[in-house]
Amino acid sequence: MKIIKKSEPVLLTKYKTQPENSGYDGLPQDVKDAVRQQLLKEQGYLCAYCMQRLENDPLKIKIEHWHCQEKYHDEQLDYKNMLVVCKGNEGHPPENQHCDTRKGSQELHYNPSEKTHYPVFEKHITYSGDGTIKSTATDESALEIDLKVLNLNYSRLKTNRKAVLNALLKVLSEESGKRTSSEIQQLLAGWQQKNGAGKYKEYCGIACYYLNKKLKSIR
Repeated sequence: MKIIKKSEPVLLTKYKTQPENSGYDGLPQDVKDAVRQQLLKEQGYLCAYCMQRLENDPLKIKIEHWHCQEKYHDEQLDYKNMLVVCKGNEGHPPENQHCDTRKGSQELHYNPSEKTHYPVFEKHITYSGDGTIKSTATDESALEIDLKVLNLNYSRLKTNRKAVLNALLKVLSEESGKRTSSEIQQLLAGWQQKNGAGKYKEYCGIACYYLNKKLKSIR
């Protein structure tokens, strides 16, 4: 999922120009609502990390700072540093947590909204048939470390990704014979684009990976 950042919401810009602003923790509710809504639109209503569906409900999702506020105080109001993410099993034991909840104040090497990082995801992220996400680089690569920090192979996430892949395989098998390149491209476009409501399909990453791989094998 490619996240294309837009200019920060006007309300956030106005808040930042106020000399009495008290940082992110002092954001008025209307400003926070505007930030959350724009982040959701940018991300197609998917978590920036695990790609599960998000609702515009502050009780079910949260605004994450890629560079944590604790270590990077000067970036707490930097819109480019903000993402919207799932709750990641907040309140559960660490081994069952994922995404920002598991990450905490740990540092990541790659930002899903940084355009210079996206080619790394395209080149090195792979998926297995059981829904496992991994890096093609060495086990100690920066990308592999990020996947572990975010715990993106938590059992429920793997199960959900596998279900998406199985559903896709069922669609591909509905017609006899091999699918043509144009048919695969059409299916791929449907997974790469947002729908009329501005939403990507949930866990679109594994579907796009599989379809791209199939397209290359045909060519």
